[in-house]
Amino acid sequence: MSQRFGKIMQLGYVVHDLDAEVDHWTRVMGVGPFFVTGTVPYDTVTFRGAPCDAETRVAIASHDGVQIEIIQQTGGGASTFTEFLEATGGGLHHVCALTDDLEADIAAWAARGVDVLQGGVTKAKIPFAYMDTDPGNRGRVLELVQPSPGLLRFFDKIETTCAGWDGQTARIDL
Repeated sequence: MSQRFGKIMQLGYVVHDLDAEVDHWTRVMGVGPFFVTGTVPYDTVTFRGAPCDAETRVAIASHDGVQIEIIQQTGGGASTFTEFLEATGGGLHHVCALTDDLEADIAAWAARGVDVLQGGVTKAKIPFAYMDTDPGNRGRVLELVQPSPGLLRFFDKIETTCAGWDGQTARIDL
């Protein structure tokens, strides 16, 4: 069995203050603009196999084809995000790769002894899974996402907008 997964297309940072991080990434790192959501609409989410009610805000930008995602949990109980923040104070939490068949990939990881840490489906019917690849909370969680055509169009919009960024607009609120 292959030990590989798809191309890493995103670096995901879990933080206490999304707005401060967007400011840092745009002003200091020169990455932007960030597309900023309100509360992400989830259909179902589990954390360590139990129902999860985490509420999150997300900001995404792209730098030369690699997305920078900033996640702030704004409500709800225990999640991979609260666990990570408690253990580390925040920072790089995961890398993300896209998949054509999330269920098959989850089964392949399970055969290797790696379970889903947190997973679910968004209201837009996009399945995702954060794999339990980093029990030490060192920023090595693998997120797998099975994108819809609409999500791919959104990612293309992010890439195009960021490639032509004027260096001034820090955020685009969705």
